[in-house]
Formats: sequence, structure tokens, C-alpha cells
Amino acid sequence: MRILIAGNVTVDEISGRVRVGGTGYYGGRALAECFGEEVYVATHVDESLRGLIIGTLNTYGVRVIELSNSATPIFIIENGKAVGFKGKSPKIRFADLEPYTKIYRFDAIILGPILQEIDLNELGIAVSWGYRVISLDIQGVVREVIDTSLKLKWSRYLEKAFEYLDIVHGNIREFCFSEDLQHVLKTVKEWSSAMKTLFLVSLDEKGLYMIRKGEVLYTKPPQINTVDEVGAGDILLATTSYYMAKGLDPLTSALRGMAAAILKIENAYRDWFTAQQVEQISKELVAQTRAVAI
Repeated sequence: MRILIAGNVTVDEISGRVRVGGTGYYGGRALAECFGEEVYVATHVDESLRGLIIGTLNTYGVRVIELSNSATPIFIIENGKAVGFKGKSPKIRFADLEPYTKIYRFDAIILGPILQEIDLNELGIAVSWGYRVISLDIQGVVREVIDTSLKLKWSRYLEKAFEYLDIVHGNIREFCFSEDLQHVLKTVKEWSSAMKTLFLVSLDEKGLYMIRKGEVLYTKPPQINTVDEVGAGDILLATTSYYMAKGLDPLTSALRGMAAAILKIENAYRDWFTAQQVEQISKELVAQTRAVAI
């Protein structure tokens, strides 16, 4: 299977150290290293950081489609969260991606923007390219920078884009049109009733809501030893997208995505997981899954 992840790879600064981040790294590494799939990441790369970024991704079998050497977004990470920003996040146009899609015939595309670099108004173009799955992480759509600080602002463009997408993921904080959980879930449920889209609403260590066709399911995760949770959402979305592209049903795919995220959090500084471990943990999660009336 060939999978394209579109979104600028980042460099994260953590307590004076730097490391590669973003959906392209976390999702790409999970699919390439842990599942052995052919993964491409379309990103801009700053020339001064090229060795770090290309070298890191190549180490884990992720192939880079380098759109330019103009800039790389840099995030300041504290307590597992991005709290500051510097650098730039150059635009990625769907026109940039079309030639590669025609050459490689990707089975799935995962849109993982970092800072509004992907124009969702162009999303309809990608639908005609024949992907089995088109998925989106909303974090980089609702995120904006004000005086180097990161803020969240809801975008109406998102609601128009949902109908084109097979999977949408966001942390509960990123559904920032409301701070009320029940209001968010009710609204997402209403959206889902009119389309095929699977919505994944993460609550960090508190669990995951899976919403599709007006049905709301909630899964409570097991107690785990949290080593490093950065990138868990990227892995959840990438793994869910992967299994749906393989033909598994949305619930099974989402539970395997959640299992992969859990395993990465526990094994952040060693091998993250195997496909067999993901399948085993996902079966255990079935017992923790229940329908929720909203």
C-alpha cells in the first residue's frame, strides 16, 4: 500500500533539545516502520535543517517529497504541548501533489497541516484522484500564531470540507467553537448524520469518541505508563486511515488506531509497536467501548 502524508514536517524544541515532529514524522514512522508500508511525506524543508529532517525520516523508512528548501516550522514544546512558534510554514497546494499522485497512485492521503498551509477550499480537486481514504487532522487548520504564541480559532471552511473527507480527527480542545463537551459532541453528531465521515474526538488520557452516521461511541483507555504522548493523535489518525484503506470497518479501524497511539505513549523511546500488538490491544478496547446518548 502507498500512503501520502501532506503537511509540513516540524522541528520541536524541548528543553534545549530539538527533534523532528509533525504528522509526517509520527504518522509516517508508524506506517512505514511498524506496518512496513510505503509512505511518502510531502513537505517543505529548510535548507539548514535538511540533514536532520531527511536523515530522521529516512531512518524509519519514510520517503520525503521535498517541495522546496524554503522554511520549516519550529514549535516550542512544554509538558507535551506546543506553546510557542517560530519559523514559517510554507503553503502546500494540491497542484503540488497532483503529479506525485499520478506517478505513485497513492491508496490514501492523510492531510496533516501544521499551520494553515493546506487550503481546504481546494479539497474537491483531490477527490477525483481515486484515493480509497482521505483524512484530515484539524489541528493545523484551527491553529494560528499571535506574537509567537499559539491560539485556536474555529474555521467555517472546515465544516464545508467535512463532506469530502472519510476521517476527521481533532483533540476536544481543537473543536474550539465551544468549550462545552456536550455541545461539541452534539454538533459533531449532527454533522455526521448528513455524511459518511468518521469523526474522531480525542480526550487525551480520558478516552476517544468515535462519531459516524449519527451514532456516538466512547472508548475508555486502560491505565498505562505514560512516557511521552507527543504525536499520539497523529498515530491515531494515520493508523485508522491505514486500516480503513485496507477495507476494515470504521470502528475496528479506529480502535486499532487508538491501540497504536496507546502503545506509542508507553514505548516512546524504543520500538513503538507491531501490527500483532495493535490487533491484540484493539480487541481489549472493544470491551471498553459503549454507545453514548447525546
